[in-house]
Parts: sequence; C-alpha cells; structure tokens
Amino acid sequence: MASGKLPWELEEEILSRLPPRSLVRFRSVCKHWNDLFNDKRFVNNHLARARPQFIILTKSNIYSIDTIGLGGVDPTIEVNKLASELHFEAKKSTYTRITACDGLLFRHFWMQGVTIWNPCLRQVGLIEYEYEDRDFHLLGVGYDTTKPEKGYKILGYFDRLRRVTDACQEGHLRFAIYECASHSFKFIDSLDWPMVASLGEYVSLNGNLYWASYNKETREYFLGSFDFSTEISMRFCLPPYGKHVSGSLHKLVLTVFKGDRFALLKQSRISRNTEVWVTKEKINNSNKDDVVWLNLMTLSIPNFPSLFNQFSGIRYFIYDKTLIMCCGADQTGVACIFIARGDMCKKIQIGSGFDHFSHCVYLPNLISVPSEFKSVQKKTLIMCCGEGETGGACIYMVRGGMF
Repeated sequence: MASGKLPWELEEEILSRLPPRSLVRFRSVCKHWNDLFNDKRFVNNHLARARPQFIILTKSNIYSIDTIGLGGVDPTIEVNKLASELHFEAKKSTYTRITACDGLLFRHFWMQGVTIWNPCLRQVGLIEYEYEDRDFHLLGVGYDTTKPEKGYKILGYFDRLRRVTDACQEGHLRFAIYECASHSFKFIDSLDWPMVASLGEYVSLNGNLYWASYNKETREYFLGSFDFSTEISMRFCLPPYGKHVSGSLHKLVLTVFKGDRFALLKQSRISRNTEVWVTKEKINNSNKDDVVWLNLMTLSIPNFPSLFNQFSGIRYFIYDKTLIMCCGADQTGVACIFIARGDMCKKIQIGSGFDHFSHCVYLPNLISVPSEFKSVQKKTLIMCCGEGETGGACIYMVRGGMF
C-alpha cells in the first residue's frame, strides 16, 4: 500500500501558498514546520506570493481590507478590525500615518514615536523619541543595501526656525535620518522641499525611497529617489510623457508592481481619463537611465474618482490586470475601495464611512520584527469571578482585542 506522506518539496510548495495566519497556527504541528516558517528562504518565497491588501487607520480603529473574487464579475472586499497593539495612542488622527517597508508596517505617532508592526505575527516593536526630537515627521522607511543585515532607517524632517535678520525669523524644514540600530538622528543637507512628494506618497523598494514629483521651473514630472546607503537624493528617471504633462492638469501616483517594478497612475484633471503605466524591467539603481514604460490599461469610466484634492492620499495596487485603489470618494471624502478594469468600476464604501484616515498597501507575511526595536510586551489581565446569572466560577483572560 502506498504511503500517504507527501514529498517534502510538494508539502513546502503547498504551505507557501497559505495565508500567514494559518501558518502561525500550524507552528505546533511539528518541529519541521516550525523551523520552516522561520527559514528566510521560505519567508521570502511566501512574501513573493502574497496578495496585497490595505491597512487603514481611523481615529480609533485599525482595519485590514482584503479583496474577494477579483476574477469574477462582482468582486467585493472583506473588512477585518485588527486588535490595537501599538503602545501609543494617536493624539490627533491628522498627525498619524502608516507606511510599509519589506513586509513590516511603520506607524508614526506625532510627538511620541514609531511602532513597527507585523499584524499577522502580532509582533510589535517600538521607537520612543527623546523629548527634544518629538516634532520629527516621518516621510518614509528604507535601509542600507550595502550591509548584510537590514539596518532600517527613517527619513523625515523637523520644523525649525532660522534667523533671517536680527529682527526676523522664518520657518524651514530640517531633513534628518533616524538610524534604528543606533537610535540616533543624523541631519542631512541633500534634500530640498521641491524634491519631496506630497501627502506622503512614497514607495519603498529595494531599500530606497521613490516618489513622483513636479518641477515648476522645467514644467516636467520626474521620479525622485533617496538612497539610504549613500544618503543622497536624486532624480531617478522620467515617467512616460514626463516632459509633456502639467503639474496642475495631471496627477501622478507611484506604487510597486509585482514586487520589483513600478506602476504609475496618471489622470487628467479635465478629461478624467486615467492611465496605468508599468515598468518593463525590474528596478535597480543601475538601470535608472534605461527605464522603459508600458501602458497596462486606460480607463475612461464616468464614476471613477478624481485623484485631485485627496486629503488622505491615494494607495493602490495592480492584481491580475485589475486596479484596486483606496482613497476618498468625490464630494464626501469618505474612505472607499474602487475596483476597476475595462469599462467596470465598482465603488465600495468602508464601514459606516470615515473621512480622516491613513492607509497603505500591505503584504501579509511571516517576517519577524527585528530585535533592534524595543519589544512591546502584551499585557494580560487574568481574573477569577462568578459568571453572570449562574455565578459559576470562571477564569477570564483579556489581552489587546482578545477576550
């Protein structure tokens, strides 16, 4: 009789296609599986197959938004409320934002610090600012690619005053890098404000930051980049038709495509025509002068939202030639998911509606929060008392959102 045991290679292939939350539960099945889920090769293969989703922060809650049935005629979303395990509490919803870097989430709390989070593993790390550094504003996250281990760095700025004359001061932005390994700030002078994206629309890829920006003097768009290895910002490349689009008449939004390429969303203010462009080859620092763009899709849909004046910004990803976008709805600004392809555009409002939110694209994964970040211990309340009407003795355990 043939054995029912699968070959190990096939078993690993099947496991790599399962969602992280299932794999976390399977750790106790056997030592071999537990060791596999900690193996960097498996973790990276699993990450490469992950389907993107959105993480959305409101004033009081955190949600994950997954898409369902993208290949069908009536795609929809699944909204899950996540337990808040982030140590800090936002003082103002307008001063908190979230971004992703290689599978980890970095949530910035103005005047407090940054939490590093993997919701799938329920692991949280912490950076607490010193008192004199609390006005630091996070722009994006990357790391030095010349080192064997990822040493995460945070790019941001301080609001400062500088003396113009003996009787006059003016505000200016002082850019800085926070080095997570040394827990120290380093001021840099290679950035100026026109080189920086609006509304925090930064993309982290291969350890560097990228964004779409507009030069009013030359009247051209370009993709800017910040290299955390050299700590220098530069123009990376021109987008398609970069010299023939107006900053006031066109909106460009950058994102990562297939894990190693760029996608660029372009919309005309007048016609509302929307195009999606993608790079032909993988992105790296050596091919910046040879970037080739391909038109993936063109949308001329009446109910597609305007990309202009989006107070909370725009986040999107491309999956199976479908555009999935999170932004505010026209007129109301409440958070919605838009699913578009061909002549179809489906608008789905998230929950009861909220118009102040921060969001990012996230890949569910098994990446552990690095030890360089201060661990946040989950506090558990254990209580023994009688149950409701019966009075029978019960033990209650409460931790985060778990009861």
